[in-house]
Amino acid sequence: MSESPFFVVGCPRSGTTLMRVMLDSHPRLAVPRETHFIVGLALRNRRHPVGLEDVLANPRFSELGVDADAVRDDVTRAQPGNYAALIDVVMSTYAQKHGKVRWGDKTPGYLAYMPLLLEMYPGARFVHMIRDGREVAASLSEQAWGPRTAIGGAFWWRRKVRDGRIAGRELPRGTYIEVRLEDVVADPERELIRVCELLGEEYSPAMLDYPDRMSRPGMHHPVHGRHLERLPTPDLRDWRANRGELEQHAIETVCSPTLREFGYPAERSSLAALLYAWGVRGRDLVVQAPSAVRQRLSPATRAF
Repeated sequence: MSESPFFVVGCPRSGTTLMRVMLDSHPRLAVPRETHFIVGLALRNRRHPVGLEDVLANPRFSELGVDADAVRDDVTRAQPGNYAALIDVVMSTYAQKHGKVRWGDKTPGYLAYMPLLLEMYPGARFVHMIRDGREVAASLSEQAWGPRTAIGGAFWWRRKVRDGRIAGRELPRGTYIEVRLEDVVADPERELIRVCELLGEEYSPAMLDYPDRMSRPGMHHPVHGRHLERLPTPDLRDWRANRGELEQHAIETVCSPTLREFGYPAERSSLAALLYAWGVRGRDLVVQAPSAVRQRLSPATRAF
């Protein structure tokens, strides 16, 4: 098996894409856009054996831009003995296509599956990206796939980062690191040196040359676009924009304990704001629930 892989994880909208393009700019490292199939097929493999053709048939595989026949040839030569080894060959083929020798992955949702990935790859490393939950909540509410409200986004962020930290603390020492997006913005070289130390790689100044690469034709990210065509700057969004005082207070109240745990200043919290936040969350869940489920809810719950 090739050098151990690494995984960039975190709550969505927390800077995982920025870290991906920085790492992908390293002369030795190849990090594609989100795969999803690595864990998805690993879970399926626990019930029924997964083979190469299952990987190649997965819609996410085509997004790698790797020739299926090239993968088949590499698998024939390597003769992987299990699912983890098979994925290693597939992803190593991707890395080789880009002139790299080590592969990584940036799929935020793998945050919940770090123990599984470590089981598959005992030498794996994990970079958990963290961002101010108030900013994440505002950003999540703007996504078609995200929560309906920023308050819902605050609850989502709180659960994700707490679960990630708990899982990270259970991993062996030296396999997991937390990186705050705000620290990357303030001093990207310092933070990338920390990440490279975790990965056992030499820091390369090329990691900060990604804006030039991302500005080339065909390199635009479908979501982040031109934001990746310049180095990160402190002019991040203002989560308070277009939000009333009560909504702001509720978002901050939901996030406050976790914000402090990760070193962010939290100005205020109150029981009244928390009750309001839970009310908004309850209404969101009712709206999002399938009609059949909604019909089974009690009148009191529906009103809430």
